[in-house]
Amino acid sequence: MKAGDVKPGMRNIDLELKVGGMGDPHTFEKKGEQGKVVTAVCEDGSGRVKVSLWDEDAERVETGDRIRVEGGYSRLFKGELRVSAGRYGEIVVST
Repeated sequence: MKAGDVKPGMRNIDLELKVGGMGDPHTFEKKGEQGKVVTAVCEDGSGRVKVSLWDEDAERVETGDRIRVEGGYSRLFKGELRVSAGRYGEIVVST
């Protein structure tokens, strides 16, 4: 799948993207545990998509990295399309 083909509500998304930029990290508390999320603006030849990077993924992904979202999903968050690996997917950083 390509970034330009992603629509809200899709599941089991596989994308290969380049990280063009990273937002500021946001920390939160849920069920008594601390978490972190960062929004990465990613692209491929077909377009751009924002990817939510959670916890350890937020720590290991940097601007300029090539990533693969495996088994992700998409949704609208604050009116913007976002892709996330979620609980069952994975973010793989390519070298």
